[in-house]
Amino acid sequence: MKTRNSQSVAASESNSESNVAAFAETPGVCEFGFRKFSANCLQILSALKDRVTADLAKEFAGVLDSQLLLLAVNEADSLAATTPFRALFLPALAEENVRNVSAWQRRQEAIHER
Repeated sequence: MKTRNSQSVAASESNSESNVAAFAETPGVCEFGFRKFSANCLQILSALKDRVTADLAKEFAGVLDSQLLLLAVNEADSLAATTPFRALFLPALAEENVRNVSAWQRRQEAIHER
């Protein structure tokens, strides 16, 4: 009985591995974290992130260092990617994060001026 169960488990594992391998070889499909996205979907998400970054860079030009802005947007993107609605949450999370980083930078400048 035990050998039969271990054989069926081994067979199901090999079947699932072959299914994963077949899916990974499918053109136009990319893995991102725990989710699989089409290449087109990843391009759209990347374009959204670029557009949000550009909008925030214009809004915070001269106020926030560009490297800090990119770090804040990347952090927001990572947080948005943990939700099922990444495209929905990215703009709001990015704006909130950039505002927080801007306030932090102002506090740091005030401390250094003392």
